[in-house]
Amino acid sequence: METALKESREAEILSEIRDAEKKSDEIIEKAGREKESMLHQASFNASKMLIAKEDEIRKLQEKKLVEFRDKARLIKEEKIAEGRGVVKQLKAKAEKNIPKAVEFMLKKFGEMV
Repeated sequence: METALKESREAEILSEIRDAEKKSDEIIEKAGREKESMLHQASFNASKMLIAKEDEIRKLQEKKLVEFRDKARLIKEEKIAEGRGVVKQLKAKAEKNIPKAVEFMLKKFGEMV
């Protein structure tokens, strides 16, 4: 009877070991699935962040391009205005000197005659 009790106890221990192994296998499988899920989620989040950053960079580049074009337009307008001012000054100076030039030409023409 002691042998039967001993064998029964051994069978019970073996059954507990099998149950523990089964539970540990289930835990390992679950951990593997969770790991894969976490990796997939991390990859998805990284892709979303990358797309968002690329969009942010594109918008920033567009903004800088618009600012550069505006600055170039302002510089162009400023240079044109400066050129017009110089032209007005030269025109005024030339118009001021017309009577002197006419007088000089008449004098030279008179000397030639």
